[in-house]
Amino acid sequence: KQNKDGSSASASASANGIDSNSNSNFLHPNNVDSTKLFKMALTHDLCEAIAGDITPFCSQSAISNKHSNEESAMKQIRTIVGDPLGEELYELWKDYEEQITVEAIYCKDIDKFEMVLQAYEYEEEHLPLNNSDNNDDDDDDDERKKKKIKINSRSSNDETGKTNGKSDVNGTSTSTGISTSTSTKGTSITPLRSFFITTNNKMKTPLFRTLDAELRQKREVLLNERGWEVTDEERQQYGKDND
Repeated sequence: KQNKDGSSASASASANGIDSNSNSNFLHPNNVDSTKLFKMALTHDLCEAIAGDITPFCSQSAISNKHSNEESAMKQIRTIVGDPLGEELYELWKDYEEQITVEAIYCKDIDKFEMVLQAYEYEEEHLPLNNSDNNDDDDDDDERKKKKIKINSRSSNDETGKTNGKSDVNGTSTSTGISTSTSTKGTSITPLRSFFITTNNKMKTPLFRTLDAELRQKREVLLNERGWEVTDEERQQYGKDND
């Protein structure tokens, strides 16, 4: 959204010292410059296509070098396309990284929610009926016993586990963000509990908090219909510290 003087609402709010984490008016969807948001999302993915998408499950070295590698990638992009477009893309990347403007905050929420939606769709397609007498399928307890499907969490650095089309030595497909472990006793697919726990309460905008809550409620119905329980940790629980 543009103000009458042509400046974005996000820039005005930032200049006026509005706290983006506590002011709901600042995060209203009407304040979003949709063109800027679209460009930012494309820039974010373009950067990761070169630098890679680092998740909490990557090596400590990769995590430590994440920002510098992405900045190098954006400088490469800027050189290739040239200014003024290259400068615009670089500034959009910086905007996203700083998480100050309303567009940057929405862009990150979209990125996180897409992964939550992907996890739900994966369970919807692949999760079987629970025929076990023991409904305790905690990821940590079952990891060494079953082949399990789980989607890498973004929660530690709020980033996705996207694709390079390769697999690591543990069977993790970086092209899907899904990892597996195998047991000699057979194969079992269980709910993605770790993912839904570690991604809980991560949305900043009221809109995506609502969408996330609705999806988690829909997931609980799905799991219950198939004989699985949902723990409190998997349900959305925004408290005062998160508002």
